[in-house]
Amino acid sequence: MEPGVLWESLPEEQAEAWHGGGSATLRQMVFGMNDGLVATVGLVAGLIFAGSSRGVVLGSSLAAIIAAAVSSMVLGSYLSTRVEVGYHEVQVRREQRAIAEPPHEELQEMRRLYQSCGMSDLEVAMIRSHLQRDKTLWLRLMLRDELGIVPESFESPWRNAGLMALAVAAGSLPPVLPVIFGQNPRHALVWVVMFSVLTALGLGSATARSTGRRWWRSAISFLAVASIAAAIGMGAGSLIAPLFA
Repeated sequence: MEPGVLWESLPEEQAEAWHGGGSATLRQMVFGMNDGLVATVGLVAGLIFAGSSRGVVLGSSLAAIIAAAVSSMVLGSYLSTRVEVGYHEVQVRREQRAIAEPPHEELQEMRRLYQSCGMSDLEVAMIRSHLQRDKTLWLRLMLRDELGIVPESFESPWRNAGLMALAVAAGSLPPVLPVIFGQNPRHALVWVVMFSVLTALGLGSATARSTGRRWWRSAISFLAVASIAAAIGMGAGSLIAPLFA
């Protein structure tokens, strides 16, 4: 049986929204935006404090955003998801072969597994008898209970890559917008900080839905990280600028 056939034949999980794909997508988008925001606010603040012109600030920031989005998409999210899915598919095929062949070892593993959950020998025997008649259900349960694998939850590498690239780009824009619409980078610095603060607070609040933390704690955590990045960028700009004056 091919893995694709297995996935199509299994019923959809009736999981809570907390465990669903929507929550995973939210986490991925939020953390991608946070990565983009933290990296960009530090860069923009550093360039402004170094006395860079508006063109240099914009050019450097946009180049960094594109590089971050591409690297996050290709080298980060896509490759990590592809490796994870590939590993799980190997485990699926291994379990399929183990069940298709004389499954003495698999039956013993099943017995030990369910006995460790407190089931009696009679209950385990009933389960074994039923699963030997339904190989698809047997495979599903062994993947889930023995290996912790749920094929329906396998993610698409390209989808994850696209979401991550979009999130990084979206998170990188707020610190750059004041420079785009302003003329003097020094005058735009206040708006850079303000936009970054509001974005960090919003991202922190959004993570509360996925992490279960109080919204204000998540907001403060994100704000603290963004503030540290901005401070490092400003400090680096102040120290490096005199070297090239």
